[in-house]
Amino acid sequence: MADTKRLERERSFRRRLARLGTAWRRQVDHDLRDYGLTEATWRPVLYLGLLMPPVRQTDLARALEIEAPSVARLLDVLERRGLVFRSRDEEDRRSKLVRLTQEGERIERQVRDAVDAVSHRLLSGISDSELTACYSVFDRIEANLYTDRMATGASVRS
Repeated sequence: MADTKRLERERSFRRRLARLGTAWRRQVDHDLRDYGLTEATWRPVLYLGLLMPPVRQTDLARALEIEAPSVARLLDVLERRGLVFRSRDEEDRRSKLVRLTQEGERIERQVRDAVDAVSHRLLSGISDSELTACYSVFDRIEANLYTDRMATGASVRS
């Protein structure tokens, strides 16, 4: 009986975590709608602002956890909008380096502000100790995920 309850709690946790992540991103999408940005376009802009420039296109794909051809298509869109600039990597000619343009940096600040505002709204009323406890759970899940991936030989992403 206890195993059944545990299984149901794990299933519920998994569904809620996935649903919350999706709902969180939709809130950011809503706040960025006036800028013509969707999750597909604001996430790369945000990550390019978080990562040390210039960013290899493959490293951006890894950070976003999407396939390289998908990132290339997204960057095509962002480049046409004047938000990113790509150049050849002189150290690895097979790679492209990506940077935000001046306009891209401006948009990245707006994206970061929107993400921060959504976080502030959704985390209101949650104490520091509750956030710390949540981080502890996430850290343990990530450690288990890393261990599982190492054991199964699956790729490990940071």
